[in-house]
Amino acid sequence: MRALVTGGAGFAGSHLVEYLLRRGQEVVVLDRAGERTSIPEHVQNDVRIERGNLLDPVRLRHVLEDIRPQRIYHLAAISSPQESFQNPKLAYDVNFTGTLNLLCAWRDLGIDSRFLFVSSVAVYGATDTPDVPLREDAPLRPISPYSGSKAAAEMLALQFFQAYGLPVVRVRPFNHTGPRQMSSYVCSGFARQVAEVDLRLRSPQVRVGNLNVRRDFSDVRDIVRGYYLLLENGEAGEVYQLCSGVSVSIESILHCLLALASQPIQVAVDDTRLRSKESPVIWGDPSKARYGVGWQPQYDLQVTLRDLRLYWEAQLQKRPADRQCPGPPDDGKP
Repeated sequence: MRALVTGGAGFAGSHLVEYLLRRGQEVVVLDRAGERTSIPEHVQNDVRIERGNLLDPVRLRHVLEDIRPQRIYHLAAISSPQESFQNPKLAYDVNFTGTLNLLCAWRDLGIDSRFLFVSSVAVYGATDTPDVPLREDAPLRPISPYSGSKAAAEMLALQFFQAYGLPVVRVRPFNHTGPRQMSSYVCSGFARQVAEVDLRLRSPQVRVGNLNVRRDFSDVRDIVRGYYLLLENGEAGEVYQLCSGVSVSIESILHCLLALASQPIQVAVDDTRLRSKESPVIWGDPSKARYGVGWQPQYDLQVTLRDLRLYWEAQLQKRPADRQCPGPPDDGKP
């Protein structure tokens, strides 16, 4: 089985690459030239890297024609809502037009494959307490160029299934975290700050934003296993949520990570991390994926946070540059 993973050098993509390799699959990653890879060194020699850009349809077609994958996992995207506000055209170019280029190349070449389009919980937009738990039939009300482009690309993927009969499965993952996540995300940002304190790279203080919001967090390793199960066994044309089904407060995540520290750490609220418009609670119902393909989370959140804390400790110890300049802490986004 040969699988193509767009965005395979990123956070979730690198975990998916590892999972597919363990399943005995041949893995090809489509990666832009010059991109930093999150694929672990011990498996890099087992992965074929193809340089290419979703906005280069000629190169994209050449890659697909050469490898002719039986499975296509489409994760590549502009994934930061903040970045999408700054450059909405780039967000739509990559997330929508890039998806269109990939779907057209797949259709035109007549490759016998299944296609997983990875969307986002962000397509639901702002939610009120009566709206939760969210289910797949909830209305899409995107509020950022990122979420808008993802919602548009979802409809594009559905249209290719309906018009051309291409076996496309769509998935909306909720918040997920784990080793190798950038520190601009809230769990990883907290974990990095705690590790910096323990390594004496910063004063014993963690800067935070709004701790009262509640989110539905999963381990990235559970999420990518869900991607595999959905592409193998999900019903073409359908959309599935991957989530824990439980909402937890950002404050409880912080306290869990503080409990892993070797010394007391103060908490300071940073006004620059507070958002004017933020849903108080977001969580979802994973029943469709559970009953449809047998997926359910296996990692306890405390285990995930422990592994994330250990990851940052290892990263900071082996990279002298980070010890000199730890870089900007997280911006408090879930």
